[in-house]
Amino acid sequence: MTQRQWGAGNERLYEHEAWGGAEEANEITTETDLLKHFAMAGGVTHEEVLLLLASPDDIEEALRVSGIRHSGKTQPALNRLLQWSDKNRRLKVMSQSADADSIIHDLKQGAQGIGLIRGEEALRHGLLQEVYSAWIQASGTEKSALFRRRLITLWKTYWVSVFQAAKGNKCAVSLLHDEQLMNAMDLREAQDAQLESLFRAMEQCSMEGTDCQLELLATRPSDVDEFISIHRFIEEVAEQTLMDQKRFVRIRYGVLLDKGMNPSAAAEMARLADVIVLDADGAKDPASLEGNSDRVSDFSDIISRIRRMKPQLTLRFNGAAATDLRMIYRQGIHEVCCQSSELAAIRISGARLEMRRRCSPLADG
Repeated sequence: MTQRQWGAGNERLYEHEAWGGAEEANEITTETDLLKHFAMAGGVTHEEVLLLLASPDDIEEALRVSGIRHSGKTQPALNRLLQWSDKNRRLKVMSQSADADSIIHDLKQGAQGIGLIRGEEALRHGLLQEVYSAWIQASGTEKSALFRRRLITLWKTYWVSVFQAAKGNKCAVSLLHDEQLMNAMDLREAQDAQLESLFRAMEQCSMEGTDCQLELLATRPSDVDEFISIHRFIEEVAEQTLMDQKRFVRIRYGVLLDKGMNPSAAAEMARLADVIVLDADGAKDPASLEGNSDRVSDFSDIISRIRRMKPQLTLRFNGAAATDLRMIYRQGIHEVCCQSSELAAIRISGARLEMRRRCSPLADG
């Protein structure tokens, strides 16, 4: 839509009395029901009307042309609407950010935790990347142990910064997956270093009074036996690293799945898991990375099997966009994980879709 279609301005359009005539005329649509609900909280501004009634496809455009979010700053009108949306939305909206500064920013912008940090994310840049690469290249040599100690020290510092930034909010981390490590033993050794650094970071945070809510995700296990093996491996590393302190560490176990997972195998793993993360961003097919409802439908068989096995299990969709929300609600997904740029649009769109469904069960948003 154009700026002229959206309009601009900050005048208050509706007050409590404005709704009397509409009620008497019995002409309240689902959209005006939404506005009535919001007006009862103190009226709505022009911008708030535009954002509340915009379709998920148009939310970002509305944010841009209305002028209530620019230069990276959130204006009062948007803040008010976002706070309202959080109170009227059950869907949990989480961040994908993986560095401390971005995590702090996203939590201030309303993210309800960190929905996924890939285990290999911190190894893609900076000194950690250099030391990790040197360790891999030094495999089997005398320098290997030295590089491993350096890697764990640096990795621990990274995880401490993540937990401190998260401030007790949920933080999901997948086990490292590195295609360079063709040998299963090499991959397991790298994951061992990752887990040791994580547990040592949690130990330090605990001593400093920082709460850590860690979810550890097995990365695309092929079946339930592999998931059980990974779980035992994590427990073994935790016991060796934390020893007596292990009983004070809280960890939830989950699985990171892509659309190619066998639905029956996914259901068996769900029986033992605390959370399932459906990874739309992990798709290798470029066409499947585009923001459309098919990305959610790709997981429909997996979701159906999991629901039959464990109806109350938390399902999280990673890589969500506002345009995915209709299918996310249809599939009964509880949580979404998105980029920083999508947070506002998803929070508003989610509240709008949920309110429409409450006003009219047949409404499709």
